[in-house]
Formats: sequence, C-alpha cells, structure tokens
Amino acid sequence: MASAFAMNSFLGQRILALVRDGDYAHAGEEEAIELAMAGIGKDAGRLILDTGCGRGGTAEYLRRHGWGRVVGLDIQAESIAAARQRYPECRFLVCDVVDADRSVDEMPDLICLFNAYYCFPDQDGALRALARVARAAGAARPGTRLVLFDHVDRDGYQDAPLMDAGEPFLRNPPRLAGLPERLDAAGWRATGMREIHDRYIGWYETLVGKIEQSRDRITEIAGREGYDHVHALYRGLLDAALAGRLGAAIVTAERV
Repeated sequence: MASAFAMNSFLGQRILALVRDGDYAHAGEEEAIELAMAGIGKDAGRLILDTGCGRGGTAEYLRRHGWGRVVGLDIQAESIAAARQRYPECRFLVCDVVDADRSVDEMPDLICLFNAYYCFPDQDGALRALARVARAAGAARPGTRLVLFDHVDRDGYQDAPLMDAGEPFLRNPPRLAGLPERLDAAGWRATGMREIHDRYIGWYETLVGKIEQSRDRITEIAGREGYDHVHALYRGLLDAALAGRLGAAIVTAERV
C-alpha cells in the first residue's frame, strides 16, 4: 500500500488507535483527558458535545467515567460508523463543525475539542457555530463551558510544517497570542490557559516508541512505506516539540 494516506483519514486514525491501544487521536490519550477535565466535576446529567470526536474513544471515556452523557461530532463518516458500532451508549453525528447548529438538537453544558481545532479550515467559523449551539450565560445559569486541548504553534511551525500526503501535517495549530480575542469575537470568554509543553514532549516520546514497537502491525495494515510515513511524521513532531516550535495547551472558555 502506498503512503499517500493522511493521518486524519480513516486509515490514519485506525493506525493511531492500534498504536495507542484505544480510539484516541490526541496526544496523551487518557492522561490528557484527565488533565483537561481537571476541575470539572462529574455529573451524569450533563450533556457534553465532543467536537471532532473521530472514532469515539474520548466520548466513551467521558461517559464511562461519569462526566456526562456525550454526543460526538465528526466530519468523517467512516469514523462515525466505527464509533457508533463500538460505543452505542454515546450518540454520534456526521457533521462539519461549521454546520453544528444544523445537526445538534440539544444545548450542551460542555463542549470539548481534543486535538480537533487545529485541523478546522475555518477556525473562527467553528467557534461561532459552537457558540450558536451553546447556552448563553444568564442570571439563573452559567453559559456553556468550552475545553480546548490542542497543539500550539510556539515558534514558526506553520512557516515550515511537516507534510502529510501533500498537505501540512497539523494544518493550523493555533498561536496562543490572540486566541482570547478570537474566542471573544465568536461569543466566548476565555477563562483559563495552561501551557503543557513538557508533558507534550513526553507524550510524543512515548508515542514514537509505541510506533516503533508496532512496526510489524502497522506494516500489515499500511505497507512498509505506510509505516515509514507514520514514523517520520511523529518523529518530526517530537523534533519540532524538542526544538520549541510546537507545544500544547489547555484553553477554557464560557459562552457569554
């Protein structure tokens, strides 16, 4: 098999699920979920919208560990089909995030984005669409909360990005400078910003090791060129993180 697949494709997500031993496409897997959700109490009645949910692993983790009932949203139909089959206690929708208000028929209490925001072609449009889905703050109840965990461009990554199937790998990791203003313009108020670059490096060191340990299994699925493609991309991300060009952050906000 040629290496022309992109890591955001169904095949790419399948390989990541194999390597990570779970349906996660974000760095840090379950540790990252716990870190991002720290300080958010568990409430089985809470409605969570997992935006860019991929194969559904994060949605199921949130549900199973008591943070709430979960609706997952992703543009990729194959990933949603896999999520529906594996995690029937969550609800999953095929939808472009900028059209979220046309498909989501319940008002979420919490919106999560785990390594999803960076790949949205229209990031500001995505924030506006999610604001339309969300509950505005009022006298009786606070507004919908947003948790955004993502790659961040620390020092010019976008100027010389890694390439994945002819496209930049990590299409548009946000820069933290100016992000509160972008949230504000879309109807959100930033409430927190935590940089976690050291953890990010550790997670990618672990991931590269897992990819190397899974070489034979990846080759069975994607061929030798496919394995080399995957390894080069994630080794490249680790190198970019070690050089201070890439990192990660957890950003929280509330609908106003």
